[in-house]
Amino acid sequence: MQKIMLQVQLLLAALSALAPLVPAEHRGRVAEILKIAADALAFTGALSAGADTIAHKLAAVRADVEAMAAAGRGVSDAALDSAVTRVRAASADLRAALAEAG
Repeated sequence: MQKIMLQVQLLLAALSALAPLVPAEHRGRVAEILKIAADALAFTGALSAGADTIAHKLAAVRADVEAMAAAGRGVSDAALDSAVTRVRAASADLRAALAEAG
């Protein structure tokens, strides 16, 4: 559980660094990632099944977001689409684990 919380917090920090580099027309996607991360933090207390898998997926997305932010240049549509797709997959896993927990 702590792994998920840590990864979500690190993802939020990485998104803060990335946000100024995202073109205005794509900031809604960053907001979508932020909402999913916030939802994950809100529900981690009820989660146990699949926590490591979800934490690993969030860590991978966070690493990509940090790399985009470190590059210091505008974020491409493809890179942002990839990050959003992966966060959606982690979110689906989170929802499934929450449903299983009950």
